[in-house]
Amino acid sequence: MGEAQRRKHSDPNFGRFPKKAPFRGLVVSPPIEIEGTRLLARSSNLDPQELRFALLFWDQLVWPSSRAIHFASGPDEVFLESAKILTRPDYTINGDGAQGIAKGQIQAFLDLECAEPGVWAMAQGENSFLWKDGFADEGSGVLVELHRAIPIPKHDVPLAEVLEFRVRRRDELLLLRYHLETFVTEIETAVDKPAALKNRAAEIDQACANLLQVGKEWQFPVYLSNIKTSFSLSPTKFLPAVAGGWALGESYGLHAASAVAAFAGAASTIEIKSDLGLRSLKRPKSPFRYACLTHQELS
Repeated sequence: MGEAQRRKHSDPNFGRFPKKAPFRGLVVSPPIEIEGTRLLARSSNLDPQELRFALLFWDQLVWPSSRAIHFASGPDEVFLESAKILTRPDYTINGDGAQGIAKGQIQAFLDLECAEPGVWAMAQGENSFLWKDGFADEGSGVLVELHRAIPIPKHDVPLAEVLEFRVRRRDELLLLRYHLETFVTEIETAVDKPAALKNRAAEIDQACANLLQVGKEWQFPVYLSNIKTSFSLSPTKFLPAVAGGWALGESYGLHAASAVAAFAGAASTIEIKSDLGLRSLKRPKSPFRYACLTHQELS
């Protein structure tokens, strides 16, 4: 019996997502930090590690371009453009160059979200886009972070291999994405929030364990990584300060994932805490931003 068939018989959560998996897109950026009129770019291209993370979980990538401060596509980006996976729409905004880049990045997301609600998110973090002035309010969002629970191909793995793996292991990848996307909404609407939280966390734990097991079987180098998922929802509406032993800001064990990762002193965990929320009257129920942080190589 193959691995997929074995898990189908033993894991009731295996394959638990809509038969027609929804299309998802991500707005990406090189590692740039913007504060006022100051723009610090650590690279003019998409971060290779961040790019491989994005390719695993999103169908389409959008990297806004600007005639004011132009970042040209490198070999990876050209390859993905030719494969119709990456597009580079023009978002030139008059005025200060740094602010124009920041506003163009946000406007691209808002336009895509308006056209296809719940479909698009932004990559944000130290390896992508950081806007110090911001477009969100502190304390009006919820952050769900998985620590040392996700396998990500190393930065020098050929993109063609990542895309081939994405097709081959579509079920495992989509299942984790589905559980992350619906995590907050399902708990928010549940009558028994502690029970819902426990059940949803167990689903994410098993999805991470399945993907980590697959990661150990890959024929190319893989990093054990964190993934941050941000929702624009008040933490007090999502989860009371303490609910059935769970408290905002604390970490809780992902035991199945930890067993597969098998790193001494580096258990896989899930953390829920207050975060930034969108400054918008119409807030998407789906996550609006993601970030990834890699750790040591997964053996």
